[in-house]
Amino acid sequence: MNHYSKQQALNNQPRSFVIGTVECVDSQWIFFEDESDEASMLHEVMDDTLELLIDTRWEKAIMVDDRQIKLHDGTYLLRNGDKLRLTKKLPYAYEQLLQSLPKETFLSFTQHLNSLKFSLYDCIYCHNTLCFLPTDGDTKGANFIIYDNEEKICAVQHLFERGTHHLDRFEYTVNDGERSMNLFLD
Repeated sequence: MNHYSKQQALNNQPRSFVIGTVECVDSQWIFFEDESDEASMLHEVMDDTLELLIDTRWEKAIMVDDRQIKLHDGTYLLRNGDKLRLTKKLPYAYEQLLQSLPKETFLSFTQHLNSLKFSLYDCIYCHNTLCFLPTDGDTKGANFIIYDNEEKICAVQHLFERGTHHLDRFEYTVNDGERSMNLFLD
């Protein structure tokens, strides 16, 4: 896994997509999630890129406007019942935390989390203390992350030091009592 980039590791995570169908209701495109039957405005739940199910294959696409999608071989107009796969959005504070980690730390953290049967996309809460601290000088603190894979819950305490020393210590506690730890020092 250490030959991966951060983006490749994110792209290969389980449960990183939301799959659903679209329908036009009162001139607005609505996305209905398959798993939860939740409905959202399509433009609120997607980035610029998505995947469209054509026949039995997922085709990468880019949303051009409310209804038009650009595919590799042309354009496509959304129709009621079209099946889309959207990349889940990560909570802002969590995304910032992941971006701040050095590549090797990020990849090892991801690998350990995956070994516990959790995906980076299972994050349901993140308190990122780093968002509130100055970026210059020595600083230390703790971040708290909660994951839910629909079978178990995992709480992660991330203790860190920044400045002269760069330290990241992750303590994992799963609701079945399993505990583990990773330590990274630069």
